[in-house]
Amino acid sequence: MVDARRGSNPKIFMFGELGMDYYGQATSELIARVTPFRDKALVPDLRHRTELCLLDSLSCFCAGLSLKHFQPSAIVAQSLFATKIQGLGLASCVSAFGMAYLYGQAANCLDYDDTLLGHPGSPIVGAVLSVGARGALPTENLLRGIAAGYEAHWLLSSAALPSSEQAALVRSVGVWDTVAASIAIAVALGVSDMMIDRIIGVAVAHSVLPYTAKWYERPVPSLKNNLGWVAAGAVLAADLAAEGQTGITNPLDGENGMWRMAGSDQWQCADFSNNKPAVMRVGFKRFPVCWFMQEYLKAFADLLMSLAKCEEIVEIVLYGPSNVEKFCEGELLGSADIAFSFPATFSLLVADIEPGPEWDSISSTSEHLRFTRVFRYQHSERKAIKLRTGSGSELEIPVGISDPFDLAPSGLDEHGVLDKHAALTDRIVQLEAAVALKGNPQEIPYGLYRAVEHLLAR
Repeated sequence: MVDARRGSNPKIFMFGELGMDYYGQATSELIARVTPFRDKALVPDLRHRTELCLLDSLSCFCAGLSLKHFQPSAIVAQSLFATKIQGLGLASCVSAFGMAYLYGQAANCLDYDDTLLGHPGSPIVGAVLSVGARGALPTENLLRGIAAGYEAHWLLSSAALPSSEQAALVRSVGVWDTVAASIAIAVALGVSDMMIDRIIGVAVAHSVLPYTAKWYERPVPSLKNNLGWVAAGAVLAADLAAEGQTGITNPLDGENGMWRMAGSDQWQCADFSNNKPAVMRVGFKRFPVCWFMQEYLKAFADLLMSLAKCEEIVEIVLYGPSNVEKFCEGELLGSADIAFSFPATFSLLVADIEPGPEWDSISSTSEHLRFTRVFRYQHSERKAIKLRTGSGSELEIPVGISDPFDLAPSGLDEHGVLDKHAALTDRIVQLEAAVALKGNPQEIPYGLYRAVEHLLAR
């Protein structure tokens, strides 16, 4: 693995290092969990799964670039962040900060990106790719950084899980992502433990606030989780720390640790040493909707398969607890509402509209949404979907329950990820990603970096 301290920009990491007594307990435990990704080669199954995380993220990034609610971010970012810097031997269209912002925003825009206690992939992959492009990091460094970032994201998010009562009021999706993405950058660059500690302290100061239950009020934010800012903040935090800037001391420890800022009412640093690495447990989405809706859509798609072609659907009933009712509004008031509406997405499945960017472009008056008029929510502790047809027959299917701490079995398998990648990803990005992952991992994936930068320049 290339050590960036001996790379093409050695001045970045020339600073005085702090003593070991500086570390807080939680921070030192976190660093101990992520440094093996820096120091040891990824085992084959972990490496392969990390490659799938990269491919799935590239798919979501390419899909998000075309969405109408991505365009404001693109326009503003190009005017604010675009610079003429030398990167990869060519004039780069955008700085690492700007590249991270645009990537993180686009990859999350369709709500198709992977999930594990949040949306780790968009900011982590965006941040690592951006710094990798600037520093000409080899593929091996990218993969190690990505795997470490997912691990940090899981450890922090799980430790700060709020009680159910608190979670109903405040959600912390995105709060830990800047810290996790900055750790991903640090591991990709191969910096010291003490530098990782410094980066964490600076990254905390760049983290977003938790959002409240207001998130689900219509129209939902077209900004989505603001993961572009999260990814860019990680780049900024890593760069500031490299130049000697210091942040919050022992940010994770004590009664006033960052978990308070994250909106939680508890901080439990449990022993997760027996868990599979986070990248092995992340869920890849089959549908471009909030993860809370995935199992319902999977069940509804299966139910439609058993419906005769000639049958007319006259009623769709969704049974579920009160926490799914907020997803049962059929009226689309904003461009991002489709990813949070059971009536609308069920209707698109009936209309046989391929899941992807086309879902996001559907007009609220489209005939494809006509089945929203026959949708009905029924409060129940059991999760199920029932169809009633014009002939009077009824079909019902139970809805599965996914394990929030291991979403992999509920998400797409490898074939599904590759099919999604083939369907959504720009052709040149596909080719260059394949070259990078099949070639020597110590080689620099110039082609992939250029392909991503080229898309952002369009």
